[in-house]
Amino acid sequence: MKLKPIALFLGMSVFLQANAGVVKTEGDDIIVSTKNGGLQLKTESGDFSFKLSGKLQWDIASYDDLYGQDTANLANPKDGLTSYIRRGEVKVSGKAYDLWKYGLKLKTNSDDSVDLDDAIIGYTGFRPVEIAVGRWDMDFGLEDSTSSSWITGIERPFVFNMMNGAGGNDYGVKASSSAKNYTAQLALVNTGNSESNNTSKDRIGYSFRGTYVPIMNDNMLLHLGLSIFDGNPDSATVEGDTRLGIKKGQESTLFSSVSNVTSDREYAVEAAFQMQSFKLQGEYLQRNIKSGVANSDVKLNGYYGELSYMLGGGKRSYKKGSFSKPKGGKWEAFARYTAMNVDAQSAVSKGINGKDVDASSYTVGANYFPTSNIRTSLNYVTGQLDNHVDIDGVANAEDKGSAIVGRIQYVF
Repeated sequence: MKLKPIALFLGMSVFLQANAGVVKTEGDDIIVSTKNGGLQLKTESGDFSFKLSGKLQWDIASYDDLYGQDTANLANPKDGLTSYIRRGEVKVSGKAYDLWKYGLKLKTNSDDSVDLDDAIIGYTGFRPVEIAVGRWDMDFGLEDSTSSSWITGIERPFVFNMMNGAGGNDYGVKASSSAKNYTAQLALVNTGNSESNNTSKDRIGYSFRGTYVPIMNDNMLLHLGLSIFDGNPDSATVEGDTRLGIKKGQESTLFSSVSNVTSDREYAVEAAFQMQSFKLQGEYLQRNIKSGVANSDVKLNGYYGELSYMLGGGKRSYKKGSFSKPKGGKWEAFARYTAMNVDAQSAVSKGINGKDVDASSYTVGANYFPTSNIRTSLNYVTGQLDNHVDIDGVANAEDKGSAIVGRIQYVF
């Protein structure tokens, strides 16, 4: 669903310019909060609530060589410099009659349209299990389950770009449960797949994520987790493109488009250790794609490792299986290494002489949090491809590239 921003702006303008009369309430008193820059209303009993929140992220990026290399003109890579709105989101959420939850999120696109990104209704009457239906961003792995406002780098490790479970669903139903030291979520979802012999009959896949925290105190935290996703495709098509850790610039094709996909399963094993201001985090991910076309199966194996340190004695907050904004401290420094191996059969392989294609990137950066609403970030990223036929087989083509990316963010 897409809406034009001008229509939203006009609607808000009319609302804001209306003359307010005397405000009266019936029933419970209403508590108004503007904590963290947003707006939250709730009844004194807590049975009803309404919250308005959102974010705006503006990025600027300079890149060269591999990141500016057009596959149609590999021998002439171009440097690039661009700025863009990375994310613009507005969300309303709340509770009704104590047991019901709701959420609605709109996000901007590069063509100035607005998408309905999330739309969800939940029921908490079966505690400790919560049931929800609708559309949402699926949780797959630790980094993907962390809000884009509070991930360590400007972009997530590029291995998540190659995972279908790290995206959103068209619609689904999920059951979840959580406590201080564990989370569990099982969902039945449709991600756009349909029956090959009946285009009006959707295919339903499943998603699971579970986390456990065996150590959790003021000085130390150990997080462990497992994610599984199966989109249950039937004659679907899978693309193999990535930008190796940056949002803009040219895409690199790690394997040719796979058609008639009959099986697509993904796994993620996650671990993180935080001791005061120091945090170590890493994940291993695997994706197995099987096709009805001969010699077209693909197996992806990827991982990343990340070190970060909060200056000034702060640390990252943690809740329900993911890290969030820092508590104390305004500066954070980090370094990350990401790698992926692509084992593609001959019909879709981009490897030289049947070799696997290897992709990797290094990211180092710093984050500054002057307030709880504002974040500025600066990242330096390098990417590399090895054994790639479209690059290693072309004179003057670049197999390495670098980029500098900056961000200013406001959340409310």
